[in-house]
Amino acid sequence: MARDIVINLLAYADAVARGTKQEQLFAEVASLGVPKVEVRREWIKDYDVELEQMRKRAEELSIEVYYSIPDVLFKQDKLNRFNLSRYFQEAEMLGATRIKFAVGDFNCREGQELVALKSLISAHDILVTVEGDQSAANGRVEPILALMEACSAQGIAIYNTFDVGNFVWVGQEPLYNAVKLAQYVQYIHLKDVEMTQQGPQVRCLDEGNIDWRAALRLLPKNVPIGIEFPCGEQPREIIANAIRKIREAN
Repeated sequence: MARDIVINLLAYADAVARGTKQEQLFAEVASLGVPKVEVRREWIKDYDVELEQMRKRAEELSIEVYYSIPDVLFKQDKLNRFNLSRYFQEAEMLGATRIKFAVGDFNCREGQELVALKSLISAHDILVTVEGDQSAANGRVEPILALMEACSAQGIAIYNTFDVGNFVWVGQEPLYNAVKLAQYVQYIHLKDVEMTQQGPQVRCLDEGNIDWRAALRLLPKNVPIGIEFPCGEQPREIIANAIRKIREAN
């Protein structure tokens, strides 16, 4: 089965740091034969202008857009209502087909919060996922799994973005968590991680200690895979190499 690949614009972190706007990177992504890009909200400075620019550029290039939000669904056991409404509005302005959050302070006993979450998601034609980040608060599998199970029981359409490397930062085993979360996974973030004396460090594929191919074998085969790690000052060759390795993986 041919792998469905996405380029998370984190791959172009150096270019963005030099002042390149995200929409200026869409053509480069398309030239690599990848028709999907994941935009990072934390890099947007003027939302009204940039979201519209990115939507138009994506339409010109026939690129599908995902929207990555560095915020949580729940704060202090309550749905992050005000911010979430704004993020969904931004996603619609962007023309995004998917939006991603962290879990936050989820308390499965607060049933009314799940009702509100279901209502919010049902009001928008966009696939919603949550991901474990590299923090102790949001990176462990337990709150992610609790949310997935609670939402599944209530018929709430929310899924998991499984990051193959992030669990290392919270002392958990990625392959073990892949087994736990596989049935809920609708997107995969791919990176490698090296354990160093300074702690975990993100690396290009096959330059760290993660058996990412084994992780892919444990996860659904029919979900998109996002290349999600910084690829340096000249990223094209590194990204192309990652694309080749993903497509060759069993």
